[in-house]
Amino acid sequence: MKLNCLRSVSLAIVSVTLGVVVGRSTLTPHDQFLPAAPNAAVRDSYKVFDTLVDIRSQILHNYVETVDDKKLMDGAIQGMLKTLDPYSNYFSKEELASFDRVVHGQFSGIGAEISQDINGNFIIISPLEDSPSLKAGIYAGDRILKIDGENVEDLSLKELISRISGTPGSQVVMTVLHQGDKIPVDVTITRAVVQVHSVRGVEHRPDGSWDFLIEPQHRIAYVRINNFMETTAEELDKALLPLIQDQGAGSVKGIILDLRFNPGGLLEAGIDVCERFLDSGVIVSTGRPDSAKRNVVREATREHTYPRIPLVVLVNELSASASEIVAGALKDHRRAVLIGTRTFGKGSVQSLLTLDNGNAALKLTTAYYYLPSGKNIMRKKGATTWGVEPDPAFNIPLTEEENRQVLINRQKSDIIRRVAASATATTAPATDTERIEKNATRPAEATDRQLQRALEILLAYEAFGTTRDFSATSSVTTTRPSASASVPAPKPPPETAPAPMPVNSE
Repeated sequence: MKLNCLRSVSLAIVSVTLGVVVGRSTLTPHDQFLPAAPNAAVRDSYKVFDTLVDIRSQILHNYVETVDDKKLMDGAIQGMLKTLDPYSNYFSKEELASFDRVVHGQFSGIGAEISQDINGNFIIISPLEDSPSLKAGIYAGDRILKIDGENVEDLSLKELISRISGTPGSQVVMTVLHQGDKIPVDVTITRAVVQVHSVRGVEHRPDGSWDFLIEPQHRIAYVRINNFMETTAEELDKALLPLIQDQGAGSVKGIILDLRFNPGGLLEAGIDVCERFLDSGVIVSTGRPDSAKRNVVREATREHTYPRIPLVVLVNELSASASEIVAGALKDHRRAVLIGTRTFGKGSVQSLLTLDNGNAALKLTTAYYYLPSGKNIMRKKGATTWGVEPDPAFNIPLTEEENRQVLINRQKSDIIRRVAASATATTAPATDTERIEKNATRPAEATDRQLQRALEILLAYEAFGTTRDFSATSSVTTTRPSASASVPAPKPPPETAPAPMPVNSE
């Protein structure tokens, strides 16, 4: 299903971060996969560039206007890479710094998403979790009036971001008007290195932390991974281990892992997440299509594996790269039920090769990756099969409007809102019973058929798990039509077996 209406919301994110990065490499131009060419062959290869050199000379001497020689070089490089695939790119020094921020999820600033409304006002969409802005008292809906005493009404969004940004430890004074207030206040914020979190939950608590229980009564957890960064597995531990190890309420009875709209990220992070649910077996291997040999084979270990809890993974057409590694490995090992639609089909590995003493880099496709079954999920021109697919009974396509609503619900849950002082002072923490009543019917579940189906499956596990000895597979029937299907058992098998204006984070 094509999601044309969602491209402005989601594909822009995919275009920035889509891809699996093995890591920085200091490989020389003599590719590690190819033997060094004979001297004669090297000399012949330079003849290919004779025409390119002639064209450059003609442009510099005869073009009607002055030409930037560096732009010509960059254009030539990008032109070569575009003949390869969509994922190989050249990064200048500035672009490399931006790419690093995306991969590592870190930047220096106050940690807030800022937008500009149709009247030119600068509005805080939301402070980021654990950010300096949240700790200082900045909340969603705040209107920025001044920066260090100077009015911001004549600034562009880019200029505003530049003034707010700064080195860790430095301070900035923001004059803001809290939503619902009439008198502006000055808020002093100490800038810091901000870690963008990739793991999200159901909704924010008043203190800004995430609530990861989507069904408190039945102890079902929900975690959403936006992309795979260096800290993703550690964040997943912080989200799930307290629930798994809860001595009072008891361990969680099921986990929903939402990888929809996840464009990928670091290969190593995807492997680390897999190891939370797999204790043995191949997770992924990499190699070249002209050889049966696999250059890298990664296998799961028991070191960080959670107890075997029933698991459902949600995927869709925009689950790509590292998301597909995780979903494919868990499906191949019969560790999880996949619900949703066929994934994007991005099965190639990019290596970051440093150039010009670290002032530039080449992100180059160096291998394909293969799932434990041996399948390469890469979508190639003319292909009819690609990606990772849920079993037919769990293939639940959403309409464009339904997908849009999923994204809107996510945006709402990501917002950290201001809580009135009177409410925080007089309201005690909610009990389990109060939280169960509050969460009895959540709008997100009612409008998200894929999420609702995941809950049905896990509730069925809980209902039958204590009265039936599930074998390697069991037939689970729930309220949805044609919902009877073969699904993995919760026990191990035998040994034989969008905002209207641009949003910026600073």
